[in-house]
Amino acid sequence: MYLIAGFTPPIVYLGLGPDGTGILDAARTEQVFAYLFFSLPIAFMMTRKIETNLFLDFGLLILVACMSAGIVADALRANFSEMSDAIAITAFSSTILGAAICGIGVFKTEMFPKWLSALFTAVAGLAFIIMATGEPADLENSAFLIPVFMSFHLLLAIPGIFAIRSKD
Repeated sequence: MYLIAGFTPPIVYLGLGPDGTGILDAARTEQVFAYLFFSLPIAFMMTRKIETNLFLDFGLLILVACMSAGIVADALRANFSEMSDAIAITAFSSTILGAAICGIGVFKTEMFPKWLSALFTAVAGLAFIIMATGEPADLENSAFLIPVFMSFHLLLAIPGIFAIRSKD
């Protein structure tokens, strides 16, 4: 699930979407991204099943609630771009905040190396700060947001590799 969440943006947006091969139109790209990105809370829930802690619970609550708003923003993006951007900046930054809090929870477990949990939490925290202080237009053209957002997603794939390699 971590691998799916990590590789979803480059594959869907840059590979299949209008900015990539153009196989999918903008509306369908957002829809496919939303379906595949549901793997993120599932990945954290699977982590929670192994070792329970309150940070994972708090982060999951924020993550799931804000992903709902993010899906609304993605659905609106096809026809109501301005309204979509206004919702998206808050929804996406809050989703990243939930992931950062989950990262603190994962740090408290023994599932992944501490350096990985700390790096993930730091990148997610930075992504939250950049997005939460940005303007809706920054979603499309921020020189800082895109690299941090992509780093966040690529870091999500690394716990997936550790999970696959674990002997449990």
